[in-house]
Amino acid sequence: MQHTLMRANSYPAGAACSGRAAQRSTQPVTVCSASRGSAVKGAAPLRGISACASAGRLPAPFSSAAAAGRPAAAGRRGAVRVQANWGAPVEFQPAKVVSNSPAAAAGALHKVVIDVGAPLAAGYAVPGQFVQVKVGDSKPGFFAIASAPGAHAGSGQLELLIKGAPGSTAELLCNAAAGDAVAVSPVMGKGFALDRLPASTTRSVLLFATGSGISPLRAVIESGALAGRDVTLYYGTRNSDSTAYRELIPKWEAAGVKVVPVYSESQQGYIHDVFEREGLAALPGDAASSVGALLCGHKGMCQAVTALLTAKGVPPEKILLNF
Repeated sequence: MQHTLMRANSYPAGAACSGRAAQRSTQPVTVCSASRGSAVKGAAPLRGISACASAGRLPAPFSSAAAAGRPAAAGRRGAVRVQANWGAPVEFQPAKVVSNSPAAAAGALHKVVIDVGAPLAAGYAVPGQFVQVKVGDSKPGFFAIASAPGAHAGSGQLELLIKGAPGSTAELLCNAAAGDAVAVSPVMGKGFALDRLPASTTRSVLLFATGSGISPLRAVIESGALAGRDVTLYYGTRNSDSTAYRELIPKWEAAGVKVVPVYSESQQGYIHDVFEREGLAALPGDAASSVGALLCGHKGMCQAVTALLTAKGVPPEKILLNF
């Protein structure tokens, strides 16, 4: 799954979170980690691109310099530059796949670790940031970084959570083997604006993810940025076997994160149903000042949960997406 929406005409020189780009330049671009086509009962199904996920297609305004009739600007040896018509060109550097393994017992989710080199990896500082990846001459895919900043300090490695889509760069990465060559952009995007949730006043933090939208939220959890707070994660997947990082959940719970799984094959309902039924009433009376939230996944889930939170008094600026 891949997600988070951004209008092409306001797209910064590298913002995104792992998602499928729109077919036209006037359409929104996804950037987080939820995929279209995965039926997740965390949100009512919507047409169009998902709210947060990995993609494999580039927005129409992106083109190679050569294809646009312009010579590629010289970069470091082996670098490939892709021109964003509304911004600076993106320079891709050679990288290699370190490992590729299933991220869940069933389904198409893969954990792909890429050696991007220490200088490029050093640009990853905030959970929720992303990279663009190319395999051969494929269109760049946008993928949220799943490992926490500094998790592989000095190694130059970044981990991505990827769900393949037929004919996409994501599919190529899901089929990649250790040692395969890829090309990676610099780390992009501002990530989650965690400074809006200061520990001194934001005692409770709610996390909401569907499918591969768990990717940047895993980075937040394992970064330690929310340590010492009351943290609850609502995670929507098809069933337990299609849940990514299931083996990490005990570790997260030991660190103080309450995990509420929501399975679409059960009778629980969508994520917003479960939250409204089980979590909303438990929020403190001063929710406007003491509660914050991070969302990544299906657009409908993000909209429904945001409506519930704002109705409870949580300010929109304390409801964070990673774009």
